[in-house]
Amino acid sequence: MNTFRMWDSGLRPVPAPMLVRARTVVTDQAQQTELLPLAQLAQELHVHMRTLQAAVRTGRLDAHFSVKSVFGQPLRFATRAAAERFMATHYRRFGGQKACPAPLPTVPPDFGLQLRVFRRRLRLTQAGLARRIGASGKAVVYQWESKKRTPSPVLWQRVLMLGRCDACSIGMSNPEPRRLTSAVGAGVRAATPPDLK
Repeated sequence: MNTFRMWDSGLRPVPAPMLVRARTVVTDQAQQTELLPLAQLAQELHVHMRTLQAAVRTGRLDAHFSVKSVFGQPLRFATRAAAERFMATHYRRFGGQKACPAPLPTVPPDFGLQLRVFRRRLRLTQAGLARRIGASGKAVVYQWESKKRTPSPVLWQRVLMLGRCDACSIGMSNPEPRRLTSAVGAGVRAATPPDLK
């Protein structure tokens, strides 16, 4: 530890071999954590892209989802580290596999009603909710609530995450987490300010 302090303070020069090793570690870390398209990862791992797509869909490959989509599917990215874990743990292993959670939630049929109740409970305007979840604007939230458009699973996941954060901020007085519900209570309607309708 004292050696690192001496190097950091400039009282002792850092040996050249140590600098080379440090640069190598930093470069390797950056390469392992860089988000890459599935097509590039498939090429590097010499597997079919559909293999990685199926792994993402079944939760066996940790992926990051973009709000942008192609043909209705969100763009998916993964790191080399996640891909290597998938290859070591799941690839061509057909038995004894643990069930993996789905990477994205299913958008429920009554999403418009649920979203409206949830937004009013948080006392958010449509524009405020759009900002919180990274949607393009209040018009998108209006279209979801009126069921003119269906939210993508990526944005619906952000809505659910916002709901969990809201439940945590309530405190320990209510240990039961608040859930999005399909029933609109009379109390919710009565407590809704006019500007949130």
